[in-house]
Amino acid sequence: MRGFILAAAAGAAAISAASAQNPFKPPKANLKAEVNYELTGDSKGTALTAFDGDRYVSREEGTTKMLGKETKTNSWTMITADSMYTADLEKKKGTQAPNMLPLMAKAYDDLDGAGKTRLHTNMKEMAGMMQKAFSLDNLNLEGDKLGEKTIAGELCEERQVGPFSVCSMKKAPRLALETKGEIVCFSFNRTATSVKLGSPSAAAFEKPAGVVFSMDPELNQHADSMARGMIGYLASQQLADSIAKAKSELAAAQTKAQADGKPTELTKEQKEQVKAACEMVKNFDLGKVMANAGNQMLKGLGNAALESGKQAGMNKLKGLIKKPKFP
Repeated sequence: MRGFILAAAAGAAAISAASAQNPFKPPKANLKAEVNYELTGDSKGTALTAFDGDRYVSREEGTTKMLGKETKTNSWTMITADSMYTADLEKKKGTQAPNMLPLMAKAYDDLDGAGKTRLHTNMKEMAGMMQKAFSLDNLNLEGDKLGEKTIAGELCEERQVGPFSVCSMKKAPRLALETKGEIVCFSFNRTATSVKLGSPSAAAFEKPAGVVFSMDPELNQHADSMARGMIGYLASQQLADSIAKAKSELAAAQTKAQADGKPTELTKEQKEQVKAACEMVKNFDLGKVMANAGNQMLKGLGNAALESGKQAGMNKLKGLIKKPKFP
């Protein structure tokens, strides 16, 4: 759900901010910075983000608790003008793929006027549909300004967008010094601990040692045609018709729910119940429960055996002790 909401918000915001521009054209690459973060909430650990012109790198290491166990994450991502690298540092495996954004920007430029208009309309309609699906009709996609605060020695402006709040650095708005929110019971908080403006360290952009990067030959050989296919679909009448049908079905479902007297969104009490259930799931250690059950079973068998042994001993003792016979 979090991904859908973010995609809807980001998509609609991009369209409103650049309705007549190429939405896939990368921003001007002049930011140079390196930021370290602390992760708190249900995911705990550290992260790093660095920008160096048209290069971007991010690394995250931490743990997330679910079902009574902590899952470790150790990931690395780097995006350059023409490539994208991702790696799992625990498994020492990575992938290399083309950076599709510039290719999609070029494919957009090749559309005619009608195609560009239809693409913007389709993307805006998809974002609007996501808002309705998640009952976010009153969501201000620009974000409600909460104020300013200082994080890691830098001033940032905080805005609230639905359940998320983002504090963007005043000197460099592309840098989020804090991102936090909560979806049902999963809470996350990413707060900057240090900020370095200017060229980041060379080590930040070094590929991790020992990681084997593999390439998908099909993707690398046909990246241009795939980009044109994606842009063509986003600008197609077929997608416009699909969106119209989905909107109609969503409206009908919401109308029926209201007519049946059913709420279209969770009440505060229901949200608290869901949150409590999720907290129980997060802390439910199946292994421990099974182990305890096994121990109880063995204990029960042991007690039964002991009791059986006692009874057998008593019977034997009774056989040895005979009642005296009186004449």
